[in-house]
Amino acid sequence: MISWKQPASWALVIASALIMAAPAQCEVSSPPSIEGTYVLIQSIPEVNMEAREFTKDLFFPHQKIHFADLGVMEEEGYDVFQGQDQLILTIYPPFPMAMCRQERWKYDCQNNGTYIPFEPIKQEMGANVDTPLDDEMEDLAPVLKSRNSKTKQKDIIRYGMTFFDKSGGYLMFAIDKDTLVNQTFQYDPNVPDNADASERMITTLQIFKRIPDDPKPPQNKSPVPSKDE
Repeated sequence: MISWKQPASWALVIASALIMAAPAQCEVSSPPSIEGTYVLIQSIPEVNMEAREFTKDLFFPHQKIHFADLGVMEEEGYDVFQGQDQLILTIYPPFPMAMCRQERWKYDCQNNGTYIPFEPIKQEMGANVDTPLDDEMEDLAPVLKSRNSKTKQKDIIRYGMTFFDKSGGYLMFAIDKDTLVNQTFQYDPNVPDNADASERMITTLQIFKRIPDDPKPPQNKSPVPSKDE
């Protein structure tokens, strides 16, 4: 039994009781970074490569991309992008000629719109990070079903990306740490070109899988010999 004449012991007991009674603090885990290299493995439905035009945010079979994640933009001067994640998207060659029929890339094309120079294309953008909306989950259902995925809505990360020049962007979902799904549209080839846009558009889901990043070139740390040697 602890006596009131032992204040130090009594204080220790009270402190211990308060610690035991305090609610447990759960660690808040931040979502995994989107940073990495991905390749397009499937589109649902597949991209009609014979289409006369393509929406800006449509990727093409086997395209390889890379995201660099520069973190949250907190500094002043980012306008509407302040507080968003700053991303740099790199699209790697080879580029299909179909990209020249996209409004976004036609200015990169040469030789009367027949090819894009064999250099990676970089695009800087801001991204709002959130969970998918209910109707977006309905759109994602075919992908989740085909993969027998049990991923819950709260565990999917929604990236609403906007290019810094505000010319467009992408809507992507990380359904797990290695899989991104781009939600976009393509034009139905069976609907006349002069039909209303809403009648021509087909919702398209494009599945990207993470692949190993390209190895960095070896660093030659040995000093360069002088001409006198």
